[in-house]
Amino acid sequence: MRESKSKSNAPGQRRRAVSGANAVVMGVLLVLIAVAANALMSQTFWRIDLTENQIYTLSEPSLAAVEDLDEPVEVRAFISPDLPAPFHNLSQDVADLLSEYEAASGGQLSFKIIAPEDSAESEEAAAGFGIEQVAIGQQSESEMSLRAIYKGVAFIKGDQSEVIRDLQTTGQPELDNFEYEFTKALLNLQRPEPRRVAFASGAGGPVAQPGFVQSLEQVFSQLYGSLIEATTYDLSSGELVPDDVHALVLLNVQGDVSEEALFAIDQFLQRGGSVGWFQSSSVVDEAMQRQLMQQLQQNPQFAGQLPTMRKRFDSNLIELFSHYGITLRADTVIDRERALSFSLVATPQGLARVSHPGSFSITDIDTSLPFMRGFSTMALPVPSSLVIDEALRGNEDLEFHEVLRTSPGSTRLPSPPSDMSYETFMEPAASEEAGPFVVAATAQGELPSYYSDNPLPEGRAESDLVSETQAGRVLVVGSGDFLGPQRETGFDERLAGLGAQFFLSSVEWLVQDSALSEIRGKAMPRLIGEVSREQQRSIQFANIVIVPCFFALLGIFMMGRRRRRKEALSQWMSSES
Repeated sequence: MRESKSKSNAPGQRRRAVSGANAVVMGVLLVLIAVAANALMSQTFWRIDLTENQIYTLSEPSLAAVEDLDEPVEVRAFISPDLPAPFHNLSQDVADLLSEYEAASGGQLSFKIIAPEDSAESEEAAAGFGIEQVAIGQQSESEMSLRAIYKGVAFIKGDQSEVIRDLQTTGQPELDNFEYEFTKALLNLQRPEPRRVAFASGAGGPVAQPGFVQSLEQVFSQLYGSLIEATTYDLSSGELVPDDVHALVLLNVQGDVSEEALFAIDQFLQRGGSVGWFQSSSVVDEAMQRQLMQQLQQNPQFAGQLPTMRKRFDSNLIELFSHYGITLRADTVIDRERALSFSLVATPQGLARVSHPGSFSITDIDTSLPFMRGFSTMALPVPSSLVIDEALRGNEDLEFHEVLRTSPGSTRLPSPPSDMSYETFMEPAASEEAGPFVVAATAQGELPSYYSDNPLPEGRAESDLVSETQAGRVLVVGSGDFLGPQRETGFDERLAGLGAQFFLSSVEWLVQDSALSEIRGKAMPRLIGEVSREQQRSIQFANIVIVPCFFALLGIFMMGRRRRRKEALSQWMSSES
């Protein structure tokens, strides 16, 4: 009996022995694989950037800037140690980003993280670059105090240097766009002369306001260093646009310009220049505004109800730009379905937070253009619609883009209202037209000269025309009021900030230098747009069908594998017995 029992247990003992041996072999293999993988990875630097805006991955312009270095660049980051939260990771964040630049440079860029407090020599070196201590607040359990720290970075190329004296940081990586500052420094080290954008004066609008251009010069200097400079060009001067100007910007002009100004703009485009026209469909009616002010003086009780009176915009610039294939219509586009409620507006019941149809989200954006890649949503206060000439669209020498297009639910008012009040836009009119509508468009290529079909200005001859046309660029935006808040339409500071980003990116495209637009887009403020029905159905289909099917297939695969293993084990046991 003992012998038969021992024989009956033999197959079980063999199975356990085989299973144990398999487990040992698998364990040894896993250890060897892990050791080999660690040895391989220790010789390679790589990581996967899973952040939404790819904040830890260099953009193409940054890669191009560092790959094109013709001389070695040394980067010295002067950062104080042991910083309090939320700045405690600043040194590591800067080192991680500079490591990306170093890896892409092919040995042309190197960097050091320096704690100036460690030695007097380091502090002197920081001072030599103009980097001084700045104050930050820090808090302990018992007190709050100020601490003076260093957080500056110097880029050195031969006897040139670009210095970020105070690296602006919030402590939130998704908002701290260090890549923009670093790439800007590299580009400034390599570019010998700046590109100039001229803002047209002599035709009214914001440019005529005291200090407007000076403030832009400061903004451009802070944003671009010496890459892009802001200047002015007087449309009433009768002179051609200077050769050192790369782009001309017309911002909310008030009416007609001179024939000489038309000639200057046209010939500038024929020479390969770029022109951006940002124009609202209505301008402030100063005569009506003065009349209202007089009425206000007689009836002070209506002070809080004084609207800004506007009149329809009309200018010979409309005919000029129509010749290049983009016609600005003196109308108004609104959208009651996508209206935004970001600020208080005047209503018959008083100030209230309502959705003003004049400020609405635009999500149909042509992101194939480099200056629009960072935008998911845009908003313009009461824009005008544009029409692209279909005959010119078929011209092989021209390329048109519908930059911003409103939703099918938008509405076109053929004539702009005299005021922008909430009740004016909420009341449907019989003359309304349904969308969608183009409110921003570009044309680039060999643009047809305006004077191919129109007489030359008095005093100009055929010999004054450009002999050989070069490719130019035109951008027309059906609003010029998006750079600041427009309280009457609910266009608040946040929307104006988005508008400023759009304006700067547009200027970069006009001067044909969009290198920084894509980088700046990583930290761009975003609005939540409406999810379409098609997107909703796609998401529902993925959640209801695709995900369960994936796990079902995975389960079937695992069950089949287990069944095959059992059958193989049974066959082996049968052969052994």
